[in-house]
Amino acid sequence: MALIADNDLQSILDKLARFASLAVGDPNFVAGLNAGFDAASAAVLTGDDSIATLVLGLDDLDQEADLLPAARDLSENNPTPPTGFLISVKEISAMLTALDTHCKRYGFKGLDDRLTALNSSTPTLRAHGFFRRYLGRVTAGNSFIPSDMALAQIVATGATTGTFTHLATIDKSSYAGAKLVAKNVGALGSTTGVTVTAKKADGTTQSLTASISTLTDGHETDLSVTTMLFYDVTAIAITGATSGNHINIVAKTDRDISAA
Repeated sequence: MALIADNDLQSILDKLARFASLAVGDPNFVAGLNAGFDAASAAVLTGDDSIATLVLGLDDLDQEADLLPAARDLSENNPTPPTGFLISVKEISAMLTALDTHCKRYGFKGLDDRLTALNSSTPTLRAHGFFRRYLGRVTAGNSFIPSDMALAQIVATGATTGTFTHLATIDKSSYAGAKLVAKNVGALGSTTGVTVTAKKADGTTQSLTASISTLTDGHETDLSVTTMLFYDVTAIAITGATSGNHINIVAKTDRDISAA
């Protein structure tokens, strides 16, 4: 018997993450899902026919006093699944325990320890962010962002000037770093050089560069460093730009699991 191959382990992790996302009905996984926590809250807990509205119309002060605070909280603060809550499902827990047991057979403390060994120097195999969110068992450093995330933008005001806007930062308590790309927002008017100051987990920064020569809307250009290590963008410089052109610096998810 041999330690499970990386590609087979990845397939198992992706299938479990996909199951969890569909079971919960996470709209960030499949837009327009008509089931799950968000859909259930919208259908039952909010609006004119919500629980709070029902309780408010009971016409009994004692009943309303007992029930209204909790009903109001449900309507105003829709419930969300706790992190790792699916581990309480017996069959899911058994599968996760089996992965831990298999990894322990080959000298690791468990699944997360094996992933840590694979990712210690260069990110090699990380679990989808929804695996960590709904199944637990995987630490942030072994979990990748579930979808692409725009971290910063620049809108050119001249060939070498522009308005920089910070948009988001990857949450280090939930996810590992990501590869960054420059994405055209609208068609660009000229080949544009970009220099991006990107931040890593330890707070250090690195300068990443690219020449954007494909000018079509939505095109993504790799930066000079493609390692999946970056959490934030603190500055963007440009050369050769056309005024009004818009470029986003986007953190990329590791892979798509929609067909896992």
